[in-house]
Amino acid sequence: MYHNPTSTENATKLSIVQDAWMLFRFENHEVIRLHLAPGESMENHINEWRIVFFVLRGGGSLDVEGTQYELREEQSIAVKAGKKRFWHNSGTKVLELLVMKTKERDERAV
Repeated sequence: MYHNPTSTENATKLSIVQDAWMLFRFENHEVIRLHLAPGESMENHINEWRIVFFVLRGGGSLDVEGTQYELREEQSIAVKAGKKRFWHNSGTKVLELLVMKTKERDERAV
């Protein structure tokens, strides 16, 4: 539904280890809210979607095929589909990310 607000109270919990919620899902787009506790890392993985990560709170490092990107609050980065990547929260606060996935390609992504 397009007219109802979505939050973690009414969103779908994803079946991954991390605290992750599907806020919206369309044919070629998904919006996810992801939390990583201090010291927590995601599994290194490949995703067939182009992804834009926006750091809502905290900070952490994103590894994209061996290149490290340090991001903090209010920063974003786009990653091309098919790239191996993972997040690590090396801070003392929860890392909160807004994850916007699309099946469309964009050459500005890393």
